[in-house]
Amino acid sequence: MRYRITVSYDGTGFCGWQSQPSGRSVQDALENAVFRLSGERTHVVGSGRTDAGVHAIAQVAHFELSREYENKTIVGALNAHLPRSVRVSDCRRADDGFDARKSAKRKTYMYLMYRGERSPLLDGRAVAVGDADCESMRRIAEDIVGTHDFTTFMAHGSGAKNAVRTVYSVRFEDDGKFIKMFITANGFLYNMVRIIAALMIKAGHGEPVDIKALLAARDRTAAKDTAPPYGLYLYDVEYE
Repeated sequence: MRYRITVSYDGTGFCGWQSQPSGRSVQDALENAVFRLSGERTHVVGSGRTDAGVHAIAQVAHFELSREYENKTIVGALNAHLPRSVRVSDCRRADDGFDARKSAKRKTYMYLMYRGERSPLLDGRAVAVGDADCESMRRIAEDIVGTHDFTTFMAHGSGAKNAVRTVYSVRFEDDGKFIKMFITANGFLYNMVRIIAALMIKAGHGEPVDIKALLAARDRTAAKDTAPPYGLYLYDVEYE
């Protein structure tokens, strides 16, 4: 039986989604919870990897078990065995052909910023950007939309063989205190959103940023800065 779950988590204290020999991962926490429920060791496959400190509002994952459970039983049992920083909000049966990673069509990430200096209440959840101007961010973000080679926006260490991705939209919400950047694409490269966020923050502070020139350069050294991981949230995954 293949099950599809939706998971939210606070990435603080985790080494990221994927199991690592040297760290505590979200994947480990879920696989341990599934074992506590079923007595079976099974692989929980996520829609994508998130790095250490990155959060998720709606990560999608799948796993298989040899017997059938009610969806609400899985949700309740997993949450009973998960740390408070990880929660399953939904479970449903999935077709054998469903793959949380390979079947995904679009993903949306949110980068959360706030005006002013660092706050102890927001530290680890959002990034302080002083008096950044959101309109300046909006203007340069328009050039990110489309199908491009995003080599400049890919951190070293990526295993991607092809840096071409299609960004469907970049939009901002600004309530005067918080600035939320939402970016939707058919896929993302290693640290791509955090590199884009760093450029947005620069533009918000009046620094010149030429997205078209950076895309044409196809050179990671042309955009060296990477925004902190704790402002990043996996926001939505679409399959249809």
